[in-house]
Amino acid sequence: MDRKRTAVLWVLAIGSLVVLGGCTFFSQTKAVVDVSVTTGVVPLTVSFSADQSTSDAGISTVLWSFGTGEQTYDATGSYTYRHAGRYTLTLTVRSEDGGTDTESIEIVVEPAAWICDENLDRVYKLDMNGAVLESINLPVPEPMGLTVAEVAGATWLFVACRGGGSQRILKVDPATGAVAEQYVAPGQNPLFMTYGADEIQRLWHVDGLSRKIYELNPSSGQVLDSFGTNYFHASQQIGNETFLQTPYGLCWEASGDEGRLWYLEGETGLLYAIEIHGAIDIFQGTQLEIVADPIAVDPTLFPVQGMDLYDGVLWVVDRDEHRILAVDPTTGQRSGGQISGFPGAMTSGLAIQR
Repeated sequence: MDRKRTAVLWVLAIGSLVVLGGCTFFSQTKAVVDVSVTTGVVPLTVSFSADQSTSDAGISTVLWSFGTGEQTYDATGSYTYRHAGRYTLTLTVRSEDGGTDTESIEIVVEPAAWICDENLDRVYKLDMNGAVLESINLPVPEPMGLTVAEVAGATWLFVACRGGGSQRILKVDPATGAVAEQYVAPGQNPLFMTYGADEIQRLWHVDGLSRKIYELNPSSGQVLDSFGTNYFHASQQIGNETFLQTPYGLCWEASGDEGRLWYLEGETGLLYAIEIHGAIDIFQGTQLEIVADPIAVDPTLFPVQGMDLYDGVLWVVDRDEHRILAVDPTTGQRSGGQISGFPGAMTSGLAIQR
């Protein structure tokens, strides 16, 4: 009996060691996300830390995934979200004994609205409620239109200025307000600008005196091509309608291979969709094609002084009422959104930083 009892005690003892050893081997690991902000306006810089993550065996590896395709193994640091959207920020930690845990949070990056004030020679960066986030005084007077573009991996503002007869397009660092380049504008009444963000990036610019839409290289400001009234009057959607007489807005959206321009004619109140067809070879340059019947825009919005498209909504500058209104581009009618309360009195141009 004593031998049997001793054997049982040994079995119980060994079992206890295995269980205790199992508890030690499979230690508890907990990932804890610690960030400075979870929401803000583009560009949004988020400081992150995994220092509050724990494991009985100690943390051996940390992996942050930012929801943009980029990752880091640094436990702490900062990351800048350069485009508006909703992102999942994920932290994965691994303990010395192989245990893992993951925690995720959502980062919300809101768009920003850039506008010109031609009277104050200034541009403003606004949130989508109209609060001023930044202002930049320009060295060239009468800014009329602007766009946000990415050139060589950096974000820039391009601003078209009448310049009191010395027409210029300025390339401005939006973070510092410094003017990096000044290009001679291709016309004598520079108005609105937009940026085509497809694989072959282009600036598009409309001039109110030459009544042309210009295609420009954003790296050099070089004019690559121009499209005037005679070019477009061959389109059946134009016919004898007035076109490029009084430009009220020009913007770009992703569509097809090269994107699409939207143009608003002030004389008729008609909104046109213009498909961009890239150059096939050195003998045939870019082609523009009006692809659908124009949309009549709510006349109570006029005069419009700039527009941009974001997330399927057309935002237009209602200059007389000093506000920016949301319009459904498929109907031309207001869709309810509004940006107001910003400073200045002579708003011109609009760029939604997305």
